[in-house]
Amino acid sequence: MDKVKSAPVVLTIGVFDGVHLGHQVLLKQAITLAREIGALAVTASFDPHPTSFLRPFDFQGLLTLPARRQEILEALGIDQVEMLNFDLAMSQMSPGCFVEEIIVGRLQADVILVGENFRFGHKAVGDVETLIALTKKFGIEVKKLELFGDSKVWSSTRIRKFILEGDAANAKMLLGRPHRVSGEVVHGDHRGRELGFPTANLAVPEGLIIPADGVYSGLLSTANAVHPVAVSIGTNPTFEGVVGRRVEAHVLGRNDLDLYGQVVDLDFIGHVRQMQAFDGIDSLITAMNRDVEVAQEQITDFVNLGG
Repeated sequence: MDKVKSAPVVLTIGVFDGVHLGHQVLLKQAITLAREIGALAVTASFDPHPTSFLRPFDFQGLLTLPARRQEILEALGIDQVEMLNFDLAMSQMSPGCFVEEIIVGRLQADVILVGENFRFGHKAVGDVETLIALTKKFGIEVKKLELFGDSKVWSSTRIRKFILEGDAANAKMLLGRPHRVSGEVVHGDHRGRELGFPTANLAVPEGLIIPADGVYSGLLSTANAVHPVAVSIGTNPTFEGVVGRRVEAHVLGRNDLDLYGQVVDLDFIGHVRQMQAFDGIDSLITAMNRDVEVAQEQITDFVNLGG
């Protein structure tokens, strides 16, 4: 942020990976407050994700890449998004140093809204009470908000679990929108085209979480169109010699699209079936026809319910 502020700052700070419904409650309250007092609604996020930096073997993947996260935050009404570089120096900052250098020096906060489980500083030793104590001398007001959820708290960890289990519907429910992966359409083995089901093979950026192996319904968005799709994730176990997981989307009712080289967005609507090996091409084609029918039904239901 600039050293000279044009308006007071209402700050929310956290990773906000996913910007899920729980995050949105906090963010919308910050936006409302900012509008009431003529302030800027500023959100500070972290890149890379602190867990991926501190415990990479424990990290399961991002729900949103930073650019997508910023896009969602701005669409909600956040005026300014600050991406904080989470490196070794930041990981070792004491709570006091973090307040002085980041919250006061860089972000110039006047009011801070945080969830009741907010932690910060080296080894996450700082909590909301620590934040209140450390910011008091700078005249910063801290507002603590309770966590929101259904029978459990909405959290990015819980959403990742659903995605890794292939539960696209519950992930969608907690996110408030379908889980999305994006990537360039690249050439694959072209087996789908040979079988009558041409697919767009996505090169998904490293670090973005991909659902469990299986078949899903979804929507594929290009720069100028949105297409209903059936999505296959896995190693195509019916065929030998397939190395590595693939994300392949078949556009329903179309075999004339050339998407190679385009970067597309793929939103997961529902789970159709688990990945399985078939005893021959005929059995595979029968299953793929059934997949298309189920995927179309799920997409129709999604659209009829308002997306």
